[in-house]
Amino acid sequence: MNALKKNAAIAIGVYAVALVVNGITSPYIAMAVPVFGLLIALSWKQRPRKEINQPTREPELQQNTQNPPIQQPSAASTAQASLASKPAPAAVIPPQVLDPELASALEYIGIIEDMILLEGEKNNLDDEIVQKTLALLSRLNRLIPDLMALGDSSINHNILRLVRKDLNSTINPFLRLSGEAKRQNRRLLLDGIKDVDSKLTFYTKTLEQKDLMELHTKAELIQQRYRLTD
Repeated sequence: MNALKKNAAIAIGVYAVALVVNGITSPYIAMAVPVFGLLIALSWKQRPRKEINQPTREPELQQNTQNPPIQQPSAASTAQASLASKPAPAAVIPPQVLDPELASALEYIGIIEDMILLEGEKNNLDDEIVQKTLALLSRLNRLIPDLMALGDSSINHNILRLVRKDLNSTINPFLRLSGEAKRQNRRLLLDGIKDVDSKLTFYTKTLEQKDLMELHTKAELIQQRYRLTD
């Protein structure tokens, strides 16, 4: 409505000016007055639109600067988050040896293992001696908790004797020798390691036979019970 009123006022004013100019000057100049009035009206009509559009764009720019675009999470960040959410695998806990004598035997085996590794790093022992000795010690570490779980006192005694006497008398004197003496007596050490390993195999076979005998007796008892029920 305001625009219509302004346009009507401009038209009336231009018409009045044209009448005055027509009475004073030539009619050609009076005809040019409405044209100038129309141009003035158009210029006034476009000016407020620019003024209106300019402040409306400024808040949009401010909103864009205040609200930066949300970045999508990258594949690496999502992969790291998924890996962090996964629970870590549980560590393998070695079986605990409750018997103090067997526990001390295992500790002694660990000390010998460290000594063999140290001598091997110093090149005081050849590869064959290091590998066969470590294989025997690893087998003892693996079998002693299993043998202890059976609760056989005679087997426990034999294992302790095997570690404290046979293993100790085989490895410790050899480690005290000089470099040349070690090379000369290496076959003696390898034979001693083989002897300790064969004794350990004998004990395990004895236990396996004992377990088989117990299984046979249990099977016979079960068969007898079924026969009685029949």
